[in-house]
Amino acid sequence: MKHLITLTLIFLTPLLLSAQSPETVKLYNKAVELAKAGDREGAIATYSEVISADPLYSKAWYSRGLAKMKDKDYPAAVKDIGKSLKLDPDNGKAQYYAGYCLMKMKKNEEAIKSFSRALQTDPTLTKVYYYRANIQMQDENYDKAITDFQDALTKDERSAKALYKLGVCYLKTDETELAQQSFGLALKEDEAYVPALTESLKLAYKAEEYEAALDQAGKLLSENPENKKALYYMGMSLLKQDDFDGAYTTFGTLLTLDPENKSALANRAFISLKTKDYTSSITDHTALLEHHPEKRHFYNRALSHMQLEQWDAALTDLTEVIKLDGSYGEAFYNRSNVQLKLGQDEKACMDMREAAKQGYDKALDYIAGICNG
Repeated sequence: MKHLITLTLIFLTPLLLSAQSPETVKLYNKAVELAKAGDREGAIATYSEVISADPLYSKAWYSRGLAKMKDKDYPAAVKDIGKSLKLDPDNGKAQYYAGYCLMKMKKNEEAIKSFSRALQTDPTLTKVYYYRANIQMQDENYDKAITDFQDALTKDERSAKALYKLGVCYLKTDETELAQQSFGLALKEDEAYVPALTESLKLAYKAEEYEAALDQAGKLLSENPENKKALYYMGMSLLKQDDFDGAYTTFGTLLTLDPENKSALANRAFISLKTKDYTSSITDHTALLEHHPEKRHFYNRALSHMQLEQWDAALTDLTEVIKLDGSYGEAFYNRSNVQLKLGQDEKACMDMREAAKQGYDKALDYIAGICNG
């Protein structure tokens, strides 16, 4: 009996591992041709016929999985590729594509395991490093992502995208110099690569390298004149260099694209006030206040009204400031002066006393004169 069992096992094993029949192979090849011709629906149906005829045909499971992956049916693709791996565990590409599908399904932990198995099976699958790095980056495992991006760049063709993402990871780990180097290398690969140009521009501005920032902003705007980030950093760099006219114009261009952009509105208003163009300051602060009704903007518009001796308008703005902040001593002081101009002496005295009470020492010198001692 023992010998009979052994013979039976020996007899069954070749059947399990036997080659596919000519008819099945022919049907499989037909499915491959349909896939090449772009008829994925026909290919999937034909692969299904092959699998029905021979459920042990691992290549059919694998190929049907790839066809489903191209249709972005990732759950079904993973299932088919998983079946192929049970029949052929050493198929590194199958592990790779399974990892890719899992990544698309946001199953990051499973995807990383599948990518790692792919590399163990076939170390030549260098694209795996890039995808695994992307997942590590999404999961904020920046040190691991850096290692994988470095491996991807060492073992695979260099790409601006991989260098840019490596730079972003360096930024996340506070390695600013390495980040800037990585962005620079990305731009050597593709001098017009917008994400790398943008990050390089931001770093140049933060480092107070305003000429470099202007150069980077100019390159971005040559590619896309409506690049809002480039316009913002160009305006800010010009402002830092005291080029008020250039900055004012640049922020104006930004506002044509984004009328409610707080930074552009605020900086134009600041420039108008700084250059003592009080009429423009009132116009710019009015535009700013329409979207951002904040204390300091009302206050600055009030100052502009005062410079133009528009006392009623100044009084209205200063009253709004005090409504927003009842402890703003300087606002009470200025409102007192406006009220004096309008002949409202009693109110002026009350405001000057309140300014002193709120700690605005300058008011103390005026109380005696305004309040008759």
